[in-house]
Amino acid sequence: MQILTNPKFDFLGKKKYFVTASLLVVALSITSLAIRGIPLGIDFRGGADVQLKFRETPPTQQIRSGLEAAGFHGVSLQAFGAAADNEVLIQIDAHARGSATEEPKEQEDLAADVLRAIRTPEDTAAAQGKVDLNAAGASEIKRNLVSALGPGREDEAERAALAIKRYRKEHGELIADVAMVKALPEITPAVAGWLGASAIAGRFSIVSIDYVGPAVGADLRSKARWAVVMSLVVMLMYIAFRFKAWSYGVSAIVTLAYDVMVTLGFISFFQKEFDLTVLAAVLTIVGYSLNDTIVIFDRVRENLRLRRSTNIEKTFNDSINETLSRTILTSFLVWIVLVSIWVFGGSRLEPFSFALLVGSISGTYSTIYISSPVVVWWMRWIAERKKAAVRA
Repeated sequence: MQILTNPKFDFLGKKKYFVTASLLVVALSITSLAIRGIPLGIDFRGGADVQLKFRETPPTQQIRSGLEAAGFHGVSLQAFGAAADNEVLIQIDAHARGSATEEPKEQEDLAADVLRAIRTPEDTAAAQGKVDLNAAGASEIKRNLVSALGPGREDEAERAALAIKRYRKEHGELIADVAMVKALPEITPAVAGWLGASAIAGRFSIVSIDYVGPAVGADLRSKARWAVVMSLVVMLMYIAFRFKAWSYGVSAIVTLAYDVMVTLGFISFFQKEFDLTVLAAVLTIVGYSLNDTIVIFDRVRENLRLRRSTNIEKTFNDSINETLSRTILTSFLVWIVLVSIWVFGGSRLEPFSFALLVGSISGTYSTIYISSPVVVWWMRWIAERKKAAVRA
């Protein structure tokens, strides 16, 4: 499909202006990274994401006050999903209750502390020491059942615990009434008696707890840097081998480094959280930008074979114009998908789609205004050196 018929845009004729603008964007990105930094997600700094679902609108101020009173500092609290879901996400650093030199909390201890902090005196009074079926995991329910039923009834306790957990999941992660659980086929009379005497359905449930230890977070940060660096090195070798010229390989790496830097700059400026999904987006950008660059380089190589007398800048201009329809169509379709994810994907996917959107726009631009000028300059530099060597 052709959306432009025989375009004749002089892309490289204005390369100085665009390269200058590109350097300015890189400088602004570096400045933002130096001043504002990048807010690392739980994946990289260590800590826990606790997602809670409430029966009614989450009392965010009450939750925040409870956490602060319990000694948690710097905790992030935000509504999660649609307003009707009544969900809230608590992000808590592993060192939130002490200095960075203190031993961090383990997952279960940290989660238990968070739950104790957000429970009100009314919650505690209502529970009266009973097991909260909305907050307890299957293992905790089974442990209490085994204790109540006696030895030799572990299988019965396990079936009941798993059935309760399944029921909670099937009903939006929130059990409204303990009586509804008693009707499950896996619930024996003895278990039903324990539920009536020792269990309650609290006002909120734990949808998920994602925990990453500080050591794992540091390890992931190191591996993330290596993943980006190694991907660039491998790309350099691949392009240089495929086109049998270092000029193409170096140009592709300069382009990819530009795309990564611009994307990180935007993430820093808008303070989007950088987690493993955003890292995946950055690596995807590397592949996307490289694919677009190779399409143009392939056309340049073909045209250089057919038009040996044509100057290199005109060959690049012609090649970019010949692939322009494909570039526009591909980019437009990708942007439609990314904007849809950005708008409708929810808060979890918002940083991921934002990074991909910025990177894909940068990748489309840099393919034309970064990679091509670098190759042209490199080839002219090599030609000048050869002429100088002949004159000498």
